[in-house]
Amino acid sequence: MAVPEEEAVSKLPAGRIFQLPTDLDHLWDGLDDIGLGLRWLSEVKKADMHLELGGPKWDYKMFSVFYIEEDPEKVPDGQVKLIGPDIPEVKPGTSLPGGFTIRIYGKELTQAHQGYVSRQIGTALQGLEGFMLFGSPDSLWIRINKDVADRLTFAKISQFCYATAKTLVPQVDAVSFFWVIGDPEVGGVEMVNPVFEWASEKFKVISAKELYDDEDVDMFYGCTICKSLAPNHACVLTPSALPYCGIIGYDSAKVTAEMDPEGYVFPIPKGECLDPEAGHYTGVDEAIWEKCNHLVNRVHIYSSIKYPTTNCGCFEAASFYIPDVDGIGLAMRRYTKMTPLGIKFSTLAGTISGGAQNHGFKGLSIAGMSSPNFLRGDGGWNRVVWMPSDLKEEIADVIPEELYDKLVTDEETVDAAELKQLLIERGHPITEVFWKNGEPQPLQIPLPGEDWPEE
Repeated sequence: MAVPEEEAVSKLPAGRIFQLPTDLDHLWDGLDDIGLGLRWLSEVKKADMHLELGGPKWDYKMFSVFYIEEDPEKVPDGQVKLIGPDIPEVKPGTSLPGGFTIRIYGKELTQAHQGYVSRQIGTALQGLEGFMLFGSPDSLWIRINKDVADRLTFAKISQFCYATAKTLVPQVDAVSFFWVIGDPEVGGVEMVNPVFEWASEKFKVISAKELYDDEDVDMFYGCTICKSLAPNHACVLTPSALPYCGIIGYDSAKVTAEMDPEGYVFPIPKGECLDPEAGHYTGVDEAIWEKCNHLVNRVHIYSSIKYPTTNCGCFEAASFYIPDVDGIGLAMRRYTKMTPLGIKFSTLAGTISGGAQNHGFKGLSIAGMSSPNFLRGDGGWNRVVWMPSDLKEEIADVIPEELYDKLVTDEETVDAAELKQLLIERGHPITEVFWKNGEPQPLQIPLPGEDWPEE
């Protein structure tokens, strides 16, 4: 990693340190005045907001990094470090950038357990009274309700996480927490930037997986953790298809299913492969039919146009079909400007969330764009025509070299007609592979949940 956490944190103010109870009999002491559980899952409206962290105002500059440490000396058990103001110390309606990290140590834990442990903690956070948590780890949107502002602190939030980890995962020996809140009085967004840059690099390390393909395994996995938000949704995880929340990978899913066989991650026998290009497997169809409440009977793992997997609302990014050019655009949650569809990403995300099968739209993780099977069923990178400029720079090493200069960005146009002309001028492969006589052939996309006409 380019910059270790210690070096990034060393550039920040000293902050304050709190110590949580670590005795197993006292893990939950002092938490009785805050509700915990799915009954408290809710959205915090702006009018009810005491504090907002990240979100659209800050281009989603709020992160959370959960990771396994192999050196116990780096995890002072139960320690919480806070740089910036605490929740009760800010004025109602305050919005700030920030981030937090959770270091975990266990002599029986390996890096393969990272996804399982972080999911246990993340699920508990979503059920915290008055605490709204949306987005992915590198682009969070947190809001805290006025009703709990005088009862909730960052130390208490950490204690909920600590108690949850120690209670649900006995292999956890130590946990420590670090919060940085970018209040102007302590340096604002400029103070947060060094740690945000560190977090971005850390996400790449956490997401790095052994390179093997779906043909090398007999079992896929599914995940239904987001059913509380999207009752008809289920993710499909394969070695080459990461879930779009970016939190858990194939290896972590395997560990999770082994440690909690009755939990939200479940094995999916592959069955017969009906279409290797689209990623269509009989075993996946059967499993998703059951887990999606008999509303989705066919899934193409490698496609965003025909029979894509369902979306919840936690995706880092999304692909979307652009009829005017018969191509695919990409955008990520932090992108706040217009897309060639004539809507912003926030509107797009709200439209395709909720668990329906939305033909032409697919939630993505940034790391998943490096998959060798990325959009393979739609033509792969040859079908991608547009994306925000900073996303293009971020994933430059996975975009085929011969295609890089042909991809159009938001800095050049967000207008579909101009996009078409630029693709022609640059000789984008889509004009030869998918267009006919120099003209796009727009698909008639079925409505969500409907089947495609028989071909």
